[in-house]
Amino acid sequence: MSRPAATSSGLLGFAEGTLDPGRWSVFENVACLDSIRSSNDLARELVDFYVQEEQVLPPTVLVAEEQTRARGRGGREWKAPRGRGLYLTFLRRLGGNEPIAAIPLAVARWVRDAIAEGAELEVGLKWPNDLYVGGRKIAGILSEARTQGEESYLAVGIGINVRGDPTDLGVPNATTVEEQTGRRVGLAPLLQAVIDHLDRGFARSDWSREIEEWQRVSVHRPGDAMRVRSGGLEIAGEYRGLDPSGFLRLGTGNGETIVSNGELVKW
Repeated sequence: MSRPAATSSGLLGFAEGTLDPGRWSVFENVACLDSIRSSNDLARELVDFYVQEEQVLPPTVLVAEEQTRARGRGGREWKAPRGRGLYLTFLRRLGGNEPIAAIPLAVARWVRDAIAEGAELEVGLKWPNDLYVGGRKIAGILSEARTQGEESYLAVGIGINVRGDPTDLGVPNATTVEEQTGRRVGLAPLLQAVIDHLDRGFARSDWSREIEEWQRVSVHRPGDAMRVRSGGLEIAGEYRGLDPSGFLRLGTGNGETIVSNGELVKW
């Protein structure tokens, strides 16, 4: 893998454009890579190295023009071909009072807002961490916590389908920004918007509002029938929103069930 050098103006080269790191106050390291296996795997290796060296890993973004072994939830393959999308992982040390379950929900909303800004496209959020347009998946979030001793880090992978025909991606029911908008979107400007929103979100985070804000732009509505697969079981019920931790509330025949993690089988 190789990293494009910064330009004489201090900008970072990425794809066919540049990024301005001067707009970020939270992220200290941003690595723009050519090709890697998986940014989440690289993030894990970085955490392990820093912990072994008894060093604190600064807030870092790893982005690659292609990933040959990208993955989604449950280890499922996520195609990340060159020139077709944005594939990145950010990692940061967790603060003692941060609600770990709410962070991926907030990230999904910040990415949604970045797509709205950078591509003028309205996107809805599907529990727990997918982004949809018109019932079709346009982006996904994969969150993984890593704890070594007393240090805990959160690595959050983000994949956005930006260009081309979604049928080439091999993902059922997928779509792309280009398909939805009818125009070609620059990868570097959209990546700038994504990192800008992430950086601003963490700099100004108000965790007491994040659950409400997620629900405001969710594709789910109270009373929607759902079936969730969690821990090897399937739970059917009606959507009642999220609890204060960001867990799914389902109304069932036995009352209300709280689902902390899982996958929507029907919604």
